[in-house]
Amino acid sequence: MKHLLLALLLTLTHPVLAADPVPHPHGEWYLLGHTMARQAAPTYRQFHYKNNAISRRLSAVLAPLGIQADTLKASQLQFLQLGWDHGIIGRPLAIVPPEDQAKSILPPQLRGYITFKNQPPAGANPADIPGGTLADKAALWKKAVVKVLIKLPDGSAHGSGAFIGPGLILTNHHVIEGATSIEVQLEEDASLHPATLIADQKVPDVALLRVQFTDHEILPIGRSSECRELEEVIMIGYPIFAEASATYVKGAISSTHRIFKKNEVLQLDIRSNHGNSGGPVITTDGRIIGILTFGLGGLNPELSQFTFAIKTDFVRPFLEEHARGLYQSAE
Repeated sequence: MKHLLLALLLTLTHPVLAADPVPHPHGEWYLLGHTMARQAAPTYRQFHYKNNAISRRLSAVLAPLGIQADTLKASQLQFLQLGWDHGIIGRPLAIVPPEDQAKSILPPQLRGYITFKNQPPAGANPADIPGGTLADKAALWKKAVVKVLIKLPDGSAHGSGAFIGPGLILTNHHVIEGATSIEVQLEEDASLHPATLIADQKVPDVALLRVQFTDHEILPIGRSSECRELEEVIMIGYPIFAEASATYVKGAISSTHRIFKKNEVLQLDIRSNHGNSGGPVITTDGRIIGILTFGLGGLNPELSQFTFAIKTDFVRPFLEEHARGLYQSAE
């Protein structure tokens, strides 16, 4: 009933009955709901759903895509619901995105119902963007990496983490261990967001955090078993000496068969330090194949360099238990 009243309210406040669709900043959300509903309507009618029952199915349609309706902003949900309701009853499009909209405003897993000139195709891996250099791709991957800030009883500290699903961040257990509060910071606008610990584990040394927004880039989890020694990789993280900006380090896999503190790890020939812990190790085609857990010698070039990243295959059972269907896989 709440959504039906909301749809009625929007109908009254926006000229949706006009012959031509009306451009609106939230038009892409409306278009998403309308298109999804038009695709779903024949199936629902086949099983004799009533329109009012169909209208309540939107949350159930979003859930398998990793989107919880209650994590959306009220304005996003309003236009999404209105588009869904209009699509279910067969009403023509009433609202569209602005003509000058350059790229999608939707979470990555919901994009693709409209193509923008500056937006990669739906489901495209950054590595597949035609003409994209490694620098172009890495700049996009960097937007999925966050600084993890923690408060401790005797001070504060930080590590790194990466979005692997909508609002879902993968980092290290040792990064958040003992924290009295956790926040994540985005480099793009330096904004801070409270984070909730979903689950953590000492072996593997991983933790899952949740934030209440989903409009961000996502890095897919790849198979570390497919990696080869001397394969080029990129690490992105927030070194302990960096105030705000994340940094890139490019190197190669030294060994695919190492054990460190009972963790199955990749040994890398790249330098790291404490602030990089929890950051993703990424292949040149945009897959996370490791989570940085330990580095020695990052601040002293005279020390032997050992950098270890937990294999994603070693982490996968943890993800399947605590984030099944929520994280993005490269498979």
